[in-house]
Order: sequence, then structure tokens, then C-alpha cells
Amino acid sequence: MDMADKVLRNGSIFSIDCENKRIGGQAVAVKDGLIAKIGTDAEIKPYIGEDTEVIDCGGNSILPGLCDAHCHPSIASSAYSGCDLFGVYIQDGQTREDVMEQYLEKIKKFVDEHPDDELIRGTGWVESNFPPGQYPTRQEIDRVCADRPVILEAFSQHNLWVNTKAIELAGLSEKTPEPSIGKIYREENGYPQGVFNDPEAMEPIKAIPGYDFSVEKYKEAFLYYQKNFANQYGVTLVQDCMHSDNAREAFKELAEEGKLTLRIRGVHFIEPGKAKTQLPEAIAAKGKYDAGDDFRIDTVKLFVEGAFSLIGGYDAGFIKEMGLSEGYNEPLYWEDDVLVDTCAKSMEAGYSVHIHAMGDNSVRQAADCLARAYDKTGIKCRNVIAHLMLVNDSDIENMARAGVMGNCQPRWMVYDSDIVGMTPLMGAERAQKAYPLRKLLDAGIDISFGTDFPVTPPPDTMHEIQCAMTRSVFPDAPDYEQFKGKVLGDEKPAALSECIKALSLNGAYQMSAEHITGSIEEGKSADLVILDSDIEKVPIDQIYQIKVKQTIFKGNTVYERV
Repeated sequence: MDMADKVLRNGSIFSIDCENKRIGGQAVAVKDGLIAKIGTDAEIKPYIGEDTEVIDCGGNSILPGLCDAHCHPSIASSAYSGCDLFGVYIQDGQTREDVMEQYLEKIKKFVDEHPDDELIRGTGWVESNFPPGQYPTRQEIDRVCADRPVILEAFSQHNLWVNTKAIELAGLSEKTPEPSIGKIYREENGYPQGVFNDPEAMEPIKAIPGYDFSVEKYKEAFLYYQKNFANQYGVTLVQDCMHSDNAREAFKELAEEGKLTLRIRGVHFIEPGKAKTQLPEAIAAKGKYDAGDDFRIDTVKLFVEGAFSLIGGYDAGFIKEMGLSEGYNEPLYWEDDVLVDTCAKSMEAGYSVHIHAMGDNSVRQAADCLARAYDKTGIKCRNVIAHLMLVNDSDIENMARAGVMGNCQPRWMVYDSDIVGMTPLMGAERAQKAYPLRKLLDAGIDISFGTDFPVTPPPDTMHEIQCAMTRSVFPDAPDYEQFKGKVLGDEKPAALSECIKALSLNGAYQMSAEHITGSIEEGKSADLVILDSDIEKVPIDQIYQIKVKQTIFKGNTVYERV
């Protein structure tokens, strides 16, 4: 009998297999980066030799390596390589000006500390901090930095806030036509106000030289992310759902250099209106950027909306306040037939399709078109609709029939500032029906969890579990005092086993890696997480306090809590 390189003993294994059965046991033996044996302490004892590293788990939970199946670590580079604007939320009694002063203080500090940066980039400002019709302006940034371009991404990544210098360098003016996809907020004379919404409107700003980070900068930032964010929370597999060419090259190089402590899955982003040119390029690039199982691109990413596209119009009060047309509901980005064709061709090329859809009109389109693409091709691949804020029963039926997965963000499934910020758009009744996780689960739809980090920092897996199991904000949240005790909707929350599966096996399945990782089974990669508690014995409302004690990737300890 070969002796194990590493043995985890005196633990409580919590893993789910492909048959939806619980995998239990006390101990795991690891050999050559793989799981060699699982069982009781007594069954694993013969695998312990003189050179075997033995880890006493203290009766605590042993989980599979966890997945963040929808996140943006390369975009997060703007926070820890640029100006970090996260953490500012308008409080009761505060005004727009109070919030603006907090932002300007952060921007000025970063500008002063980086005098040699030719372009200032940052992320994390929150749109709902500003009342309707009172978005930030270029002049406000000009007060603290007027001589260099400043480009600040909203936490949602759907808006850019820039100064006058950036607008000038992008060649924009009052004569710039309105984009077909997105919006340029304007002053009375038509000159850009300073906020640009969604892809086509943001494109000229992102084209300013120096906006994108270099490959080396991305490598540095991603190494920081995997050490200080992913591995710390037990994550050993991520899907970066939007990245630049430079970020993609950084991922590939890190994989080839053996510097990754998790697996990465990337995407080819197909912009609305550009499928005729961009999809053939993505198909031609199939496999070109893969580096073993550490980095691969097997997914095409699409947006079908910018803001929330609703079947019914926006709330009447919001429409009046914003001066919108009666019944306004936000346009969709794609015509149905074009979307069906794009999805079908992607599937035939061996890609899964990952669609961003939040409003019920966009979810309707995504579910219907993916089902039509399935009917057209007969291919049931790992297609995904991400976010799923408002969902109708007919769309759930389409998803189930066509084998479409749901990628959900549990941190959003709570009564908090985000829901309050959305309520003026859609009304209280619709807002309370947001994120119907239980309906999706009961329909047999495979659910994976993602944080959408850096949209919702930190990417803490225990926060995800607690929010899915309570649908309430937790004490560590910045707006806890405002919303403690409030529950979103009347849905029955998720069970612990459903959360563990969504965070492990289903995430691996989404990324075509379930044969490698995602569960604690013999022959799979030794991707394991040891918690500092037995998660099954911790009260549900205290799960957020659980910490990862140790993260193991391919048999190597990549994080250990001090």
C-alpha cells in the first residue's frame, strides 16, 4: 500500500456527488495531488507513513474546494491596483453632497499618492447613492484632478464616471451621437455630463490609451486576488466572466508558469450587434488560449440588457421623476432570432453560453432563446443564465426543459440597500419577488453560486451560504443596522446541502470540470477546505462567522489561517 503524502483526519466530510447523495466520512488520504481514499479515521490510518503530513481537523467540516462561478477578478484589479471606492453607502440623514465628499476624498488621496500615473483608474462607486437625475458629474472629479484622465467604474460595472480630460481624450462632445446600446448622460447643451452607461457608450472611454492594465500588472493583481480573496475563502475554481485580452494573456502565462493556486475559466465576450464578426473570431480561437486544466475558455458570454429590462413598465413614479415615456421598460440588446442563431452556433462550436439577465423581460428572452437554440441543435450543454432577479414560471419551465443552469448571487437575495435602491424602478411588489431561488431549485434546475466580485465584496463563501439560507442581511454587512431582521420575500430558503452543492459540484459542472474537482471522491484532484467549525452544528444566523482554516489545491496547502 502506498503511503499518503497528506492525511486529513478527525473531520466531518460534507460533499455532494453527481447522484445528489451526501458523501460523508472523517478522513481523506491524499497522494500525488489526488484524493486516494476517503473513510473513517480507522480506515485511513494504514495510509499514514513516516513522511505523511497528518492534519487534525478537530472535528470540523471538510468541504470540497469551492467555486466562484461568476466573478470578475481581473476587473477587481481596478480596486487593488487603482482607486478603491468601495464601502461608501448613503446613510439615513445624509445628502448627495455628503456622499460625494467621501468619494472625492478617496480620489484625491489616490491622485496625490500616484503623481506619475498618466491615467487614474478606479472602481466601486454605487449608483444608488445618487437620487434619480443626480448622477455624478465630470466637474466634480475635475475639482480634485483635472490634468489627467480619471475613469471610475461603478461597482456594477454598468457605468463609468469620468472627468473632462477623459472625455476630451476620447474625442467626445455635444455632437457625439447617442449610442444604440447604452446611454451618455448629458448636460443641457448635449455635452457629456461624465457618466457613460453600458457597452457601446463606454467603448470610446475604455479605448483611451492606458485604460487597460498591462499583462504584468494583471498578473500581479491576480496573484494578489488568489491569495487574499479566493483561497482565503476556500475557492479553488473561478469563472472570470468579463476580461480584457491582456487579462486573458496574464491568466494563460500564470497557468503555464505554475503560479496558480486555483483553476480559472475565462469567456469570449460577444458584444450586442457584433456577433457577425466577433463570434467567428471566438470560434476560430477555440482552444488557442487553454493551458491544461488550469486555464481554459469554453464559454461565450452575452449581455441581453443593461439596466433592468422589464415586461411591465418601470414604476409610474420613477417614470415621471426621470421624464421617461409612459410604460418605459428598458430595451433589450438583441433581436430574438439573432440571439438564437448566436447561441446555436456557439453551442455547435463546443462553447456553453453564459447570459447576463436580471429583469423579467431579459430573463424571458434568455430562457426562450436558449430553449430555441436547444431545439434547433439538439445540444444540451452547460448554458447559464446569470443573476435571475425577476423570473416568471414559464421561463423556469424553459430553463428546465433545455437544461439551462441558473447562476445566482446569494448576497443579493436579502433585504438591503440594493433592494431598496431597485424598488423605485420596479415597485415594492416586484422587488419583494426578486431572486426566486427556491422556485428554481424545486424545478430541478442546477444552481451554481457566484459572488460577482468585486460587485459584492468580500467574496466570502460563508456569507453566500448564510444569505441563501436566511434571505436576510447579516451583522458584518455595512447596512446591517438599517435592515436587520428584514427578510426578502416569502420564499422558503435554501438548505445547507443545496448551498454546498451550488458552491462546489455544480460550479465545477458549469465549467466542465466536474470530472476533476467539485466533490470529495477518490481519483479527483485533492482540492479541499477545512473550516474552523462544524458547519452543520453552527446556528444558521452565525454561519457568516465561520472561517476557512486551510485551503488545499492539488494536494498542496495554499492558504492557512494564522
